Amino acid sequence: MTQQTQPDFYKQPVKDGEVVFDAPWQAKSFAMAVILHEAGVFSWQEWADRLSEHIAAFESHSEINNSDDYYTLWQQTLEGLVAEKVTESATL
Repeated sequence: MTQQTQPDFYKQPVKDGEVVFDAPWQAKSFAMAVILHEAGVFSWQEWADRLSEHIAAFESHSEINNSDDYYTLWQQTLEGLVAEKVTESATL
């Protein structure tokens, strides 16, 4: 049996090898990205690339200090990617 795992994300808060959420909204944002990926809205590679770009842009002027910083970037990336996909589908 093959174990399916999600890729590790740079700067993602973890403790003892498990993803850490400090607030319910963080877990919900994480779950929304997974569900949208599973529904075929975007590939996991597309998501990982976009999140990495967003983190790099943020870190060019600031530092990720806690899970709020990280998941705020996660949520902003998700909102941007979904808005892009909605716009693409509306023009078809």
